[in-house]
Amino acid sequence: MGKMMTLNIMRQTFKEWALPDEAEVTWDVNNNPEVTYAEKKFREYLADGWLAYSDDHKGRIQIFNFNPKLEMIVLMSPLGGG
Repeated sequence: MGKMMTLNIMRQTFKEWALPDEAEVTWDVNNNPEVTYAEKKFREYLADGWLAYSDDHKGRIQIFNFNPKLEMIVLMSPLGGG
């Protein structure tokens, strides 16, 4: 079972794994509709400028492609700068 969550930097102080809409995407690697939906959401977030990381016992590693075999994907919101 995989899980994808967003990490909104500005809200991290209040809740470490807070989603803007308090939702999360989960999938079973053997369930094609769930995997397809999770990959679609992953691509939407990346297209909006979010950064994606795998999160496991080795730490966080930035990823650029959806891999349904990952147990946890963390999406971090884009930071504005100037």
